[in-house]
Amino acid sequence: MSFFGGKQSANTKQIEERLAAVSERSELLDEACGIGLWEAVLVDGDAMHPQSRWTWSAEFRRMIGYENATDFPNVVQSWSDKLHPDDVQPTFAAFAGHLTDRTGRARYRVNYRLKMRDGSYRWFRATGGCRHQADGKTIRACGSLTDVHEQILLEQKTAREAAEDKIAIDSLLKGLSALASGDLTYRINADLSEKTRLLKEDYNRAVRTVQSMVSSVAHATQSMHGTASEISHASDDLATRTERQAAALEETASAIDQITSTVSKTASGSKQAASLTLSARKVAETSASVVASTVTAMSQIEQSSQQVGKIIGVIDEIAFQTNLLALNAGVEAARAGEAGRGFAVVAQEVRELAQRSANAAKEIKTLIDTSSRQVTEGVALVDQTGEVLRTISNQINEINTVVSDIAYSTQEQSTGLQQINTAINQMDQMTQQNAAMVEETTASSHGLVKEAQDLSQMIAKFNFADETASRSHQPAHRRAA
Repeated sequence: MSFFGGKQSANTKQIEERLAAVSERSELLDEACGIGLWEAVLVDGDAMHPQSRWTWSAEFRRMIGYENATDFPNVVQSWSDKLHPDDVQPTFAAFAGHLTDRTGRARYRVNYRLKMRDGSYRWFRATGGCRHQADGKTIRACGSLTDVHEQILLEQKTAREAAEDKIAIDSLLKGLSALASGDLTYRINADLSEKTRLLKEDYNRAVRTVQSMVSSVAHATQSMHGTASEISHASDDLATRTERQAAALEETASAIDQITSTVSKTASGSKQAASLTLSARKVAETSASVVASTVTAMSQIEQSSQQVGKIIGVIDEIAFQTNLLALNAGVEAARAGEAGRGFAVVAQEVRELAQRSANAAKEIKTLIDTSSRQVTEGVALVDQTGEVLRTISNQINEINTVVSDIAYSTQEQSTGLQQINTAINQMDQMTQQNAAMVEETTASSHGLVKEAQDLSQMIAKFNFADETASRSHQPAHRRAA
């Protein structure tokens, strides 16, 4: 008995020594591995079974802010009560799925949050495995706890940023798609993150700028189309008027040629008229001289008539004396009787001769008086003729001056008309050139109208409603941008 008892005691001692070594190794690994180890012996595979045993390593406790088993007992509630409410169900579901898998392929690996001693929550990753014991009811499970808080936060941040970036990219893609389709009223209204908000603002500002530019171009195009149409109509009207003006200028040039020819003839006629007027002036001056001589001669004739009248008066007195003598002789002859009868006949003849001489002297005197009166009237008429001739001479002088002035003016007009004719011919040539240029301008204006129409059609592909009007038709959540 002692032999067997001593052998059993030796085996027990060896087992205890081995157990102590394993425990020491386990504690050393627990402290040195940097992760929190845990172990559980589950009755009927139930983690919450009262007889199930849980062991938390010192590192496990330290990782969540506890120092010993007093603060963090070796019971499942020490751990389960500190799970984040949102992580309880998925954590136990994952652990249960692992426990029911007898193939051992489904490993236990789950991330959850534990409440720290200071009340904050921190992310950890739990991994583990299990073995089913021979009794079929008990399951031994063990695993580790790793602090992945920073990693999870980084992953969450990365995921959040990725989601935010996806929202930004999707919004930008929608905006670019709208922009590609010509819709300039679309705005990015999604609530983007801080780092992508600038992209949203830049896009919206760029689209607003493009919208304003396209709107301005559209208005300018409409204005240009209207202006081009007006220019086209004006060019057509100008072309028509220019053609009419060219025809009118051509007719005017022809008329001016005729007028120039006529004025040239008039100038020549004016020169001839001036020459004839000068000759008439000389003739009038000569006539005035002849009239003056005639007046002088008539005056002399009047004087001669007066002298003849005086002589006739003398003859008349002689005839009167002769008649008186003849009468006295007749009286004496009658006194003498027969002796004086012959002398009485002679006296009678002398008396008749004296009577005829007196009658003839009277007739001559009458003729002389009449001639004198007619000569006086002729002198008066000649004087009047002289006055008229002098007046005509003066008027001819004035006419000569006027005709000379007319001839000079006509010559000047002829020269001016020739210059006008030259200028009108040049204007005709320039008008013809302008007509050609107007035709080219008209063709260009029609081309401009066509280009304005094409540009309007291109602009019409864009939806560039005024931003105020477009916002008034947008939902409130879109206007918030």
